[in-house]
Amino acid sequence: MLTLAKWIMGGPLQALAAAAILALVPGFGWASAAIVALVALRKSISDAVIPFAGAMLVAVLVHWSAGDITQVGTVLAALVASLVLASSRSLGWALLALGLSSALYIVLVLNLAPGMISNLVDLFQPTFDEFVAQLKAANPEAESVFEQMDVRHVVLEGMVWVTTAGATAALLVARWLQARLYNPGGFRQEFHSLRLMPAVAAALALLLYLGQSFPQARLILPCVAIPMLMAGLALVHGVLGMKQNNGPLLVFFYVGLILTSWVGMMVLVAAAVIDSFVDFRKRIQKRYE
Repeated sequence: MLTLAKWIMGGPLQALAAAAILALVPGFGWASAAIVALVALRKSISDAVIPFAGAMLVAVLVHWSAGDITQVGTVLAALVASLVLASSRSLGWALLALGLSSALYIVLVLNLAPGMISNLVDLFQPTFDEFVAQLKAANPEAESVFEQMDVRHVVLEGMVWVTTAGATAALLVARWLQARLYNPGGFRQEFHSLRLMPAVAAALALLLYLGQSFPQARLILPCVAIPMLMAGLALVHGVLGMKQNNGPLLVFFYVGLILTSWVGMMVLVAAAVIDSFVDFRKRIQKRYE
């Protein structure tokens, strides 16, 4: 990957070709957005316009026309986040800008392309009905809960999750590649020190609560949860990074996170909020001194 990154940064035509080709590969749309973000991080927005145009052209002509409207949002959110990171040098602000961009993109799609949303809902309706029927058969006591599930909300939430997660992956990979090429170790230090400001953490926690409590606000959940989740992961990496040979501990942590799934992610989110007020890494580092 590092060799590919060096080739991409060799000129605008290489970046354009890589962004367009990767956008065509199923499942690698986030990698196309990562190329746009990498060029924006290292050079400038004027240099990023060329790969951005290639990525967007494929996203619109291929993915959008096929019904996948998340790729356009992924590229846009990754570009905005990379520009914020380049100007502010703050990964935290970049992740917040990314979440806000994803939310605004979905709002624009809802207002400017309602027909596309309706087509997606109609496409997923038979599969959704079959899935709900299987859930009801397996859990008849929770039938009333399943009856409240709405395919439109499921489709919209899925779009936001895919868009926000893809843009986050693109931003982090782009920053990692930039560090590997031009500043070895820089991304590790930056990620390990990622911490939300207390006011920001409190505001995000409130939005997360509102999103879980009111169905109308559920669309903001990914845009809020993913920056908080990244802060929680940074806390774990930062604490474990103080120890030598922390590889097995990180493996154990991620295995536990996968096994606990949603519960584990909520614990990370809560830890990120508490850390914004307590600063665990600073306290632990003082004990080592």
